[in-house]
Amino acid sequence: MSNFWKRVFAALATTVTVAAGLLMPTSVNALTLSGDDFMAGEIISDPQFFDQNAMTAQEIQTFLSKKVRQCGSLNLCLSVYTQDTFTREATSVQGDGADPLCAKYDGAKNETAAQIIFKVQRACNISAKVILVLLQKEQGLITNFNPTADKLKIATGYACPDTAPCDAKYFGFYNQVYSAASQLKRYTEPASSFYNSKPVGVRSPILFHPNARCGTKPVKIKNFATHALYIYTPYTPNDAALANLTGIGDSCSSYGNSNFWEYYSYWFDAHANLSSEIVDQGNAITSDWGTLIDDSSCTETANTCSADYDNAVATWNITAGLKYVTGPIATKYKSVGGVSGQLGTISRPTESINGGPNGDGSRQKFLNGFIYRDPTDATFIVLNDVFLYYSETGGPSGSLGWPTSDASCTDGNCGQNFAGGYVVSSPNNSFLVLDGAIGEYLQANGGINSPWGLPLSAAETRTFGSFGTGRIQQFENGTVYEKDDTAYLVADSLAAALADVGGVEVVGWPLAEPVRTDGTLSQLYSAGRVVKVGSAQGVLIPTDSLKALRLAGGIAGYLGVPTNNAMEYKGKDGYLGSKQAFEGGTIVRGAAGAFAMPGVLWDAYLSKNGAKSKYGWPDGYAKSSSKFWTQSFQRGSIRVSR
Repeated sequence: MSNFWKRVFAALATTVTVAAGLLMPTSVNALTLSGDDFMAGEIISDPQFFDQNAMTAQEIQTFLSKKVRQCGSLNLCLSVYTQDTFTREATSVQGDGADPLCAKYDGAKNETAAQIIFKVQRACNISAKVILVLLQKEQGLITNFNPTADKLKIATGYACPDTAPCDAKYFGFYNQVYSAASQLKRYTEPASSFYNSKPVGVRSPILFHPNARCGTKPVKIKNFATHALYIYTPYTPNDAALANLTGIGDSCSSYGNSNFWEYYSYWFDAHANLSSEIVDQGNAITSDWGTLIDDSSCTETANTCSADYDNAVATWNITAGLKYVTGPIATKYKSVGGVSGQLGTISRPTESINGGPNGDGSRQKFLNGFIYRDPTDATFIVLNDVFLYYSETGGPSGSLGWPTSDASCTDGNCGQNFAGGYVVSSPNNSFLVLDGAIGEYLQANGGINSPWGLPLSAAETRTFGSFGTGRIQQFENGTVYEKDDTAYLVADSLAAALADVGGVEVVGWPLAEPVRTDGTLSQLYSAGRVVKVGSAQGVLIPTDSLKALRLAGGIAGYLGVPTNNAMEYKGKDGYLGSKQAFEGGTIVRGAAGAFAMPGVLWDAYLSKNGAKSKYGWPDGYAKSSSKFWTQSFQRGSIRVSR
């Protein structure tokens, strides 16, 4: 299937460019391979080879873009290449639906090379990593910054035997990638005529070179992936080739399968690359990392390999290479799950931050946000969405200062405490800074999950007559009123009752949270307590009547709930007081103060002409015994049966 050896020899005699694409280039990785490590019987494992989820289309695109950062004049680099593809129906070994090979491929206009590779990976269950390595070892296409159309035409070397011209029927990038993957899959299907060639578990003679005089090597092929590679490229490297991996062996050396192993190891062996690059950092950087605790994420198919140390976390990714985090930021990163946690992979090294008057610290970027370390070495997470707003306000040196808590998010809504306020964001990228008593309440009561719900507007300054100036702000569950460093919610369920008594302009600022007692909702304001009973109209109990209500047992006592607002009530002495009816009695406010009267006493009082009677205004609290109610007045007392 491959005329690789011919191209290698031609390359040696012609251009460096071709040679660089076909011989193993000098790696920029820290990883160093030795020919002694090449296992002829297991070039790659089956899980690595047959992995239809090996890479996403975006990962493939990123990989290609990093290998060729600037395309040449022909503009055919795989990082920018596009092609119209046609639909291929699902295939099977004999075409009868049994022994399936590849699932249906839906064609599309202007598909990128990355999209084609991804869709073939999914359809044929051949890893995109294998396809990428195949494209490199056959035509050097992954690292070629200016490939020709002729190279793309035979991209994977499919239907290009060593002893005959290439079959034009399979020309074209899409055609080559699909056909090669399909054929690699076919080699491993028992119903295929190829299946018994170089069988798994059997020692087979593998040629060193197309020149039969170079001899063979007995190789016990251990898995289906290696079996497929030897059918596709039927040669194994000799000792001279393995002794000089990046150079030239001898006249009997071939390089196809050793190149495959080398490229795959350099590009996709996450564990080996991580270990090697950590060593390459030197003791000056790694001496304080401590002991390796866990690197169990470094499976053979992992795209990101993570090593957890006492004082550091290091990762290696197939597109990002080595990244690490140390010190307090590493401790924080590990506490939220490291690579598999909410922050995801490490993106950039730690950077120092000038916090201006707020002090200096540092931060480090991760996939989904940042960890900030403030001047006290405290660390907090700022997720990407909040970071955008935070940076616009000046970051740690701005009005918000350093974060003082981690971000907390629910259904796309996020809240976070900063020294200068509480920032709330929503999925539509709207941001509000809640400061003062409003911000403090949210910080102390669940943030975006507080009883107030989410803020719906910014705070507005308001003045309510003699009650003074403060701020109001709309929340999901009502309106918050802030004055004199306190803030309270007027719940939506109480809003109508507040309006019934004239609103905040009449009753002033709220002084406490709403209280619900047996179906009665009430709230204390500057001018008194607003009460709402079921669907009835709201009622105000004036401030100077609240003590009388409290001494009568409150709304749960003998008075019960008010049935109307306080009314003017004039006494015989000309004093203008008030009276307010309750279900179980009345509160009378007169010259001696406000006092509650149970219903039977009130009725008796009224029968004697009330405040205009000889008794005058009440001046004591109603007292009860097992049989009587008794209450004192300015000029006497009244006693009635209970």
